[in-house]
Amino acid sequence: MVEQAAEILAEYIYDRIGHGLRTVVIIKNDDFDIHYLNDDLQQEYTKEGYREVVNTFRLQDPFLSPGLEGKPVGERRALVDYHENACIIQFPYSESEIILISISRDAGRDLVEFIESCRQIIKDNT
Repeated sequence: MVEQAAEILAEYIYDRIGHGLRTVVIIKNDDFDIHYLNDDLQQEYTKEGYREVVNTFRLQDPFLSPGLEGKPVGERRALVDYHENACIIQFPYSESEIILISISRDAGRDLVEFIESCRQIIKDNT
């Protein structure tokens, strides 16, 4: 069940990175369920503001990248978005459900460092 998976995931991530966990939310159909939202984000977002942000991450086909069906790369396992203040990772659960997590840049430091080093290479070669 997606709710149980989200709860276990929230506990696992919190145990590993503590307050670096920003949110865990299940996106399903036209709705979403918040399973964890840290205190800072509770203060920053109104319900409508949070809904707008969540809606920007909705995927049409959670397991597929457009145009990749049947290609050797295979189905999507997760999708990572790197933003100024957070790393967003989406895990497709079913055709209509996604578990979205947001972690702070500090908590995602290794991932951020890798992305930034790649960005620097690109910048140096443009």
